[in-house]
Parts: sequence; C-alpha cells; structure tokens
Amino acid sequence: MDILSLRLFLRIAARGGVSAAAQDLSLSPASASARLVKLEETVGFRLFNRTTRAVSLTTDGEAFLPYAQQMIETLETGLSAVKGQGTEAEGVLRITMPGSFGRMYIIPTLADFHAHHPRVSLDLRLSDEVLDVVEGAYDLIIRNAPLADSSLMLRKLASDRRILVASPAYLERYGTPATPDDLVNHQCVSLAEVTKWKFKNGQAISVPHSFMVNDGEALRKMLEQELGIGIKSVWNASESLKSGLLVEVLPDFPLMVDVSIWLLYPSRRIIAPKVYAMIDFLLERFQPVPPWER
Repeated sequence: MDILSLRLFLRIAARGGVSAAAQDLSLSPASASARLVKLEETVGFRLFNRTTRAVSLTTDGEAFLPYAQQMIETLETGLSAVKGQGTEAEGVLRITMPGSFGRMYIIPTLADFHAHHPRVSLDLRLSDEVLDVVEGAYDLIIRNAPLADSSLMLRKLASDRRILVASPAYLERYGTPATPDDLVNHQCVSLAEVTKWKFKNGQAISVPHSFMVNDGEALRKMLEQELGIGIKSVWNASESLKSGLLVEVLPDFPLMVDVSIWLLYPSRRIIAPKVYAMIDFLLERFQPVPPWER
C-alpha cells in the first residue's frame, strides 16, 4: 500500500471522479484506475461504487476514509520529524469555504500566509453551497454553521451577525418600516426556503417574498438594485454599508440569529503543522474583532 495510491483514494473521494483526481495528482486516468484496483485488492474490499457517470464511496470505503487520511498525515509528520523539520509547515493544504467569504476575506490574505509559510501549497474549493464534506477530503473547512453529525473539531473564527438592509432609494420610494409588522407591506428578497424572519422580541414575520434566490452574493446585488428589503450577514454587506449602497433597516429590532463562522478540521491524534499554521494565521486576523467590524 503506497502513499500515492492512498492520496489517489482521498482525491477521488473529494472530487467524485477518477479523471479529476488523476489530473490533480499528475497521473493518467489509466494509471489512476490501475492504482485504485491494486489498492482495493490490497485492502480486500471495494472502495467505490463505479458507473459510467458517477463514482461514490462504498460503505467500507467511507469507513476507511478517515484512517487513510490519518495514515497520510502520520507519515508526513514522521518524515518531517526525521528530516529535522518536525514543526515546519509544509505540503498541500486542502481547504473548502463559502465562495463569497473566500473571495472577500481569505484570498486577500494568502500572499501574507505564503510569505510566512512558503513550503505550504494550497488547494482551495470555493462554494456557497453546503458541501457533503466527508471527513478526510479536506484539511480545513470554513463554514458559517457546524456540520451536522460531524466528528470534526471546531474553532470559532468570528461571529456572523445578520441584519435587515435595503437601498436608500428603495426606502425613499416605499417608505421605511417602523416595526417588523410593517414588512408585510414591503417587497422582500429572501434566500430560498426561508419562510419566516424571526426577531429577538419574539416576533416571527411571514414576509411576502417578492424575490427568492439561493445565492448570498446575488441577494446582496438585488438589494443594491432597489428590489426590496433582505437579511444579510454584516461581513458580506459591510462594503455596501460603508459606501451607502445599503443601509440597515429596523436596527431597534435585532434578528434572532446565533450564527458564527467556524473552522473545522478532522479529529485526529496528530494534526499536521500546515493545518495549525493556517488556523493560527486566520485567528490572528479575525480575532478579537473581525475585519468587517473594524
């Protein structure tokens, strides 16, 4: 059982296909398929269900996944220690994060991170969808909610305060609501499947959803285009609030949300220095006050 075959197994699980994983590891698809067959022969069970259209983990493959990742991490840590580099961050660091958050707050910091940790290369996956993250596919996960039924370790990165916002032009045209009850007379822009807006005073308003969208960045743009009132994270709306494209609505009626942005990483006895390096780097930049609150 060689390290490259284990890496291939993890990449197929993360990418959902042999060809994409092979490309990531600079292998030909034929070579990758042969390695996968050999690995399955070695472990004695099938790792993936394979069809012409999709590749998915078998039950045994899913159970084996975190152990394969732990073997990789243990080997990397051992090699570094033997080389006298036991605490030096190095290797490929695989991270997934929401697209808009990554573009606004993570990507701009990466040059600084690379300057401090030049031996770490980054494999980033940006998506606003809540991914079906299998433990072992990523070294670090950034999300605005803990993953359900997950054994991942959590570190809070920052609070994710939500507020109601609208464009000044919309409020000038339709009026500014004075209480949550007034929202029923307004155009409202909501994320898909959100049916009620809940407030800390106990009110739960079934607002008329004039527009619904499944993307937070698109929602902000729609609000800037005077389409109505909507809920936004302060981190996402901060630049629009500073520039005056958006203003807070009903500031005396805070929303009943308790959301934070979390760092999640696999729960293992050995955590690679590269993971700790990125965690410490991000915590220094987001705590005690995140950049959007400064």
